[in-house]
Amino acid sequence: MGRRASSGDVLRAAALAVTISGLWCVVSGRTNLDAWRVPVDYRGDSWFTLATLKAARDGHVVPLATLEVPELNAPYGASWNDFLRQHKLQYWLAGRLARACGLFAASNLLLLLAAVLAGWSFYAVARYFRSRPEWAFAGACTFALSPFFFYRSLPHLTLSFDWPIPPAILVVTWCFGRSGLRLGSRRLWVAVAIVFVTGLHNIYYAGLLAQFLGLASLAPLVTRRAPGSALAPLILLGVLVASVVADNANVIAYGARHGPTLDKLLRPYGNLERYALKPIELLLPAGGSGRLFPFPSLAAAYYQGALYRGEMGSAYLGLGGIAALASLVLAAVRSHLLRSSGRVPAAFLAVAWILVGSVVGGLNGVLGALGFVWFRATNRHSIWILALILLWGAGRISRARWTRRRGVSLLASGLAAALALGDQLPPRTPTSEIESVQAVIASDATLSRKLEAELPPGAMLFQLPVADFPEGPRIGSAIDYEHLRPYLFTSRLRFSYGSDKGRAREAWQHRMEELPQETMVDALERCGFAGILLNRKAYADGGQGLRERLAASGRPEAWESPDREFLFVRLRPATNPAPPDEVVLKAAPPPAPTD
Repeated sequence: MGRRASSGDVLRAAALAVTISGLWCVVSGRTNLDAWRVPVDYRGDSWFTLATLKAARDGHVVPLATLEVPELNAPYGASWNDFLRQHKLQYWLAGRLARACGLFAASNLLLLLAAVLAGWSFYAVARYFRSRPEWAFAGACTFALSPFFFYRSLPHLTLSFDWPIPPAILVVTWCFGRSGLRLGSRRLWVAVAIVFVTGLHNIYYAGLLAQFLGLASLAPLVTRRAPGSALAPLILLGVLVASVVADNANVIAYGARHGPTLDKLLRPYGNLERYALKPIELLLPAGGSGRLFPFPSLAAAYYQGALYRGEMGSAYLGLGGIAALASLVLAAVRSHLLRSSGRVPAAFLAVAWILVGSVVGGLNGVLGALGFVWFRATNRHSIWILALILLWGAGRISRARWTRRRGVSLLASGLAAALALGDQLPPRTPTSEIESVQAVIASDATLSRKLEAELPPGAMLFQLPVADFPEGPRIGSAIDYEHLRPYLFTSRLRFSYGSDKGRAREAWQHRMEELPQETMVDALERCGFAGILLNRKAYADGGQGLRERLAASGRPEAWESPDREFLFVRLRPATNPAPPDEVVLKAAPPPAPTD
């Protein structure tokens, strides 16, 4: 049985929010207004996240509707309906936040909110399980500011919102309980709400919850429970599926109109091994975490010698998590092998199931070999393991006799939290790093303002080199999503990049790029493009050769971004532009068939 929240719990929840917020602000260097206007990351996947937030701010991300971004994939407009994009409701709400305080400040507020929500949800569930307040508080701080959270951060914002996991664990506990979930009970309605909300979050969290609900529905087959106890887990599983379907209604609707899109969701089987959960990485830190880890040379040896390098560093449990995991394993050994203290802890069985399904060559690998390769990065299930063991550990230690001495328990929980956080919190972001990002942002903003000042509203820019979206390969020194940078600062221009790859409509861009450069430029002008925006890092000569050839052909007007990473060359767009496919076909007709 659980317990109702007291006024003391409400005050402690407020203190928890203040503690988590203060620690996050200090660690991230967001302690003044200027720093708050700078995103915590400005590269790679962060550009994708920021572009999605901007699209939401501009009103293009709406729950249950297809996602179309008219400023991208000129001249047609970008379709974002062939790849799963979770959190559409959350992004819709976040877009209003971005309108109020700016794109970059909103991204920082979202990360802070993710951490606070994780702390609150953990604390509430731990208290329901009758953990002492001080240990629930310590566990909440450890979970909210985990290495997983700092690793995911802005680039993987939907994964950073891991707060539904503790309530999902509560639901699973109810489903496996002796009495199960009674139909029509208040507890079942609470479970329905939790499951529905979880389905609106990252698909990895929903996927693992679906596994546990499926197992709960099968439990009566191997236990003495009444067969009717399987009905509630099945209802919850249906709610979860409905929630996921609702969040991805745009993908389903778009696929129904334009053909199936499942092939876009699939990745090579090798990714399942590269990004699988490797148990050793639960125990070894990487990057900025593990500052108190006692064997740094062991961690360094592993990460230097590992053959398959996936999302290394995200699975580390921290010293607090490792201590809880060790205690859980010992309790399981004592319970089962020595048969001295009853049943094996349910948390141990849950962790074991996650490992069996998520490790290299585990059940997910078996499914992948059969062709089901949707869940490529099962290392992301490590955050479930952390939540499980910390909840179990907080409850276990709260039942120890010595914790009845309140002063001793408070001191011990404070020391435990300090050690855990001291180990897993990354080093403080230096001011120089924030200033470096500010300089890049200032350069992008300056270029964007100049483009909007010099070009008419609605002017189209063709971006070179042509890059796939999303998840395009590195081209030269240019990394994925760099073409989105000018889009973040403009409102009246249109860019050729940014529509989901794989559809025939967007194939013309690659064919256009393959034309001789003089022919390509003439064709772009006939399509109505007002300029070429070139990422110089993608070219060995920085694009200088193309610039010189365009100047020789009568198109000399060009300018660079202040950081010299982008080059713009003005074109002479046709008054009555023709469709790109038609223009490309005339510029490079297909070869005649041969006998």
